[in-house]
Amino acid sequence: MAFASSLPGWIASALGAAAMSTLAVAGPSPDRGAGSASEPSVSIELRPLVRVERASVRLGDIAFLTSRDLPTLRRLMALPIGTAPRAGSPVTLDRDTVVRWVEARSGLQFADGAPGIRWGGASETSIETAAQEVPGEAVVEAARSVLLGWLSQRSVRAEVQPVSSARDLILPAGVPVLRVRPLASQSQPSRRMLVWVDAWVDDRFVRTTAVTFEVNAWAPLPVATESMRSGSQVDAVLLRGATESREVDLTNIRHGTPVSSGAELDAGRQRLRRPLKSGEVLTNAHLEPAPAVVRGNWAHLQAGSGAVSVESRVEVLQDGRTGQLVRVKVPGSSGEVLARVTGPGQVEVQP
Repeated sequence: MAFASSLPGWIASALGAAAMSTLAVAGPSPDRGAGSASEPSVSIELRPLVRVERASVRLGDIAFLTSRDLPTLRRLMALPIGTAPRAGSPVTLDRDTVVRWVEARSGLQFADGAPGIRWGGASETSIETAAQEVPGEAVVEAARSVLLGWLSQRSVRAEVQPVSSARDLILPAGVPVLRVRPLASQSQPSRRMLVWVDAWVDDRFVRTTAVTFEVNAWAPLPVATESMRSGSQVDAVLLRGATESREVDLTNIRHGTPVSSGAELDAGRQRLRRPLKSGEVLTNAHLEPAPAVVRGNWAHLQAGSGAVSVESRVEVLQDGRTGQLVRVKVPGSSGEVLARVTGPGQVEVQP
């Protein structure tokens, strides 16, 4: 809603039709006796400042109403004016706007033109939502607690510092609750991490804010003691012999997930996709599945025709995984043949 010097949009759209039907809805005034024909049936005194706690604003919230007709009084007090403004953002509504809206909706017009409502009070009313402040420190602490819990599952110690102080949250009246959004379980610690905090009041979502932290988190990981070339086979035995455990800041690892133990390696079936430098942490970004046959190595070839089967040793001319076709060369032969990889070090030729 936007209370202003003109009617809110949803009020203005209804004014035309409501005004046209006012006389038909109202009808003549009841007979109140000789001395009461010109007396208004309702007196409305606009309040200069109101603070509302509901999500919607009614006429009874912004004005004092007086009437001897109890049903009419109740109906007017419940007449909707609009949606309450956001907490901390008061808005102003002038009396002319309220007059046009109420008279168009209430139908309080007498057939002889005498006023059905007597207006008084302030010339405009300022409307604000009853608010409360949640300190920015409470928001930071809630985010910090969740972030430290997440880091504790991935490191042996961690330090987090907010990059900047958080602003106080202006919330509607009620019971406030801060709910921190869970961090992605598959993510890795990084030097700067963003934590989102949702503010709820009385089980109703109000707003969200983010807290940025500077992060350090340490964990023992295998670190290479010597450089290794790309294409080198990697298994648990090599991992123990070519690495040593050191405490490493996880936020310094830019690519991939650290390989923390030999159990994470598929023995004999992993190789380095790129070189591993001395002092570098082995991650899954370094690794790729090792091919079943490797260029330059020897493989066992099986060739069959009907009931006849021939086996020989061949030189592999290109890497290949199980099911792929690769070029191989039989010793003493100048030509190449295509063979299908059937397993580690195994190929076959079908007629």
